[in-house]
Order: sequence, then structure tokens, then C-alpha cells
Amino acid sequence: MTGIIGAMEIETDGLIRIMTDSFVKSVGSYNFVKGKICGKEAVVCRCGIGKVFSSTAAVLMIALFEPETIINLGVAGGAKPLKQGDIVVSERTVQHDYDATADGLEKGRVHGFESPFFDCDRAAVGQLCEVLERLGYKYKVGTIASGDCFVSDRNKAADISRVFGAIAYDMESAAINQVCAFQGTGFVSVRAISDNGDDGAVKSFYEFVSEASAKAIEVIKEYIASFG
Repeated sequence: MTGIIGAMEIETDGLIRIMTDSFVKSVGSYNFVKGKICGKEAVVCRCGIGKVFSSTAAVLMIALFEPETIINLGVAGGAKPLKQGDIVVSERTVQHDYDATADGLEKGRVHGFESPFFDCDRAAVGQLCEVLERLGYKYKVGTIASGDCFVSDRNKAADISRVFGAIAYDMESAAINQVCAFQGTGFVSVRAISDNGDDGAVKSFYEFVSEASAKAIEVIKEYIASFG
């Protein structure tokens, strides 16, 4: 079974609408919609924005439904030359705002892990790339950096890319990936680029989120139909 987590309703509602045989399991403020997409079992959750909301949703989803793979979908800022509308598939993720350097760890390395980077499910990455090729979407595979901040300063964006080799930055992917790594669940993130982390990032994000979400939903639907 595939689990799908998105931060906002606009990122998940399109998938929920096409589900059949669905029911809702609520835990506190989290609603998990379990059903079938293209005849394949799936569970979808809108988690809310940020690392705490998203990681909590991942913990609950794994405990309640035991998905083989969790996909995080949505939008992200992208390092140039990526442009608005391009798709990024995560090869690995990192928390760019986790800083335990005073405790002797590399920047981004979470206590209890050997590297700052959390690897993604190689099979799922390859399958998503196959889907993107089939759909004719421009995409790139690389590192997504996550943090509890909206990157809207070009110097900060450049610094994240320089330090971590990141091609995109968001607020959820690495937090969910950390949970999945700890629990032995596959993970991959699919993000449509909304901006380049510059002064127009906030405006660009909200203007583009609807279009980007529709594109990501199409990709996930095709992925589940083919590989779910």
C-alpha cells in the first residue's frame, strides 16, 4: 500500500476525490483517508505545514496503516537553473536547519544517524522517473533540503544549495524521511518548483500552488496505477 502526505488541502484533495471505497480514520486533528486509487490501496493525509506536523502524520500513518512506501507531494523552492513548473524527485533529503555542530556533528546531521542525509527508496525514485518520462514532464533527481522556514532570500537559498548540494528546499520532506528511515518504511518526495527562493518567493508560491498541485496529483495517480 502507498501512503501519500501533503501539507495543504489543495495538495491532497484531488487524490481524495478520485478515491473509491474510502473511509476516514481520525486521530486528533489528523484525518487519514483510506481507499483505492486506480484500484490500488492507498492512504492520504493532509498534515499541515512544517516538520512537526509532517513527521507526526508519518508516525501515525505507519502505525495505523503500515504502508510500504510514503510519498510526500507538493511544491518547493528550486535552485537555478530549475524553473517554475519543473519537477524534483528526491534522491535524498536533509534538514538544513538542524545544527548540532557544537556537539561535534556535521551541519544537518541528526543525532542517532551516521550522515546528514536520509536516502530515499531507489525503486520508487526510478518508478517515478519512469512516470515523469511517460507524461513528458521536465524533472530532475537530487537532494531536497527541509527546514522550518520559508526560503525567500536568495542568499539563504544559495547557502542551502552550497552546503548540502540541494536542488530544492521545502518544509516537510526530510522530517518525513527521518521517520521512515527510523521505521524502515520507503520514502520519496515529489515536488513541483514554485520559485527560486528569492524576494518574490511568497507571491510566486501562492500564485502557482494550484497548478503545481494538479501536476503532482497527476504524477502520483499514474505512479499508483502503474506500481502501487
